Amino acid sequence: MLKQKTNLVFLVCILTVAAGTQAEKLKIATFNCEFLTRPKVHIKFGEDFRFDGWTDTFRDQQFAIAAEAVAEVIADIDADIIALTEVGKEADVEELRLAVANQGVDYPHMAFGKSTDTSTRQNVAILSKLPLFGVLQQIPGRESYDKELDDPETEADTGISKGMVAEFEFEGETFTLYVLHLKSEAGGHEADAQRVAQASIVRRHYLPELHDGQHIIVAGDLNDYRGQPAIRRIRGRDDIFADLIQTGLAKYFDDDELDTRWTYEFMGQRNQIDHILLSLSIKDVTDDIAAEVFDHGNPLASDHRALVVTLDLD
Repeated sequence: MLKQKTNLVFLVCILTVAAGTQAEKLKIATFNCEFLTRPKVHIKFGEDFRFDGWTDTFRDQQFAIAAEAVAEVIADIDADIIALTEVGKEADVEELRLAVANQGVDYPHMAFGKSTDTSTRQNVAILSKLPLFGVLQQIPGRESYDKELDDPETEADTGISKGMVAEFEFEGETFTLYVLHLKSEAGGHEADAQRVAQASIVRRHYLPELHDGQHIIVAGDLNDYRGQPAIRRIRGRDDIFADLIQTGLAKYFDDDELDTRWTYEFMGQRNQIDHILLSLSIKDVTDDIAAEVFDHGNPLASDHRALVVTLDLD
């Protein structure tokens, strides 16, 4: 009898330790929901960008179908915090949150950006199992760029139309999360230059927080590949020091996933344009950083694949 009690106590201790270890893992994801915005949701169903042939009632019905497809992916990922791009306004994000809850995964905390993109009507948002605070719906600041490198008369300036910031706490640590959707590649050099200028705004905004010792996370659709100019600018690789870790590097993936790190395919070319970047300070509070790309296989949900990073905190 004593032996049975001893074994039972030992088993309880093992389960308790295992539960505690699991609780110390923070799972962060970013997912481009591909036009999950009510005014443009018709694009998901193969209609032209400027298409306007649906009634409001039918559009609502189609949005609900699309939201359910996206919700299934989000529920399968089951991250603690997920940064979303190409979503709509607050009502759209709330409908998505409820659709995820219907899949059995509850995100009681939500925050959304205040997009100024009147063309695509896209926004950014966060669904979180952890309380969010210090929410900034827009990232302030402007930066100049040259539309034509050899013509100073073409100098222009830009802000970030789709970006936000929020803070959360986990295991006694405070994290500042930037969610971004930077300028797309459509437009050639001009778009590239504008995207780097937007990256400069992000870099300038997080540096004071970084110098104060805060943990910084930058996540979203950055529309640039690993090592490309906008990513280098955000990380600080082209000025003084790379202050942010690139979790898209091979060393953070399992060996059998190295050929599947892409998050977006265009005209047969696969690249990772969705990123999660971490400040070096996060290395000081983690035992392990593991990255994976979630292949949902549902074209209605998105033409992007989600990036997931798990932090095993000390």
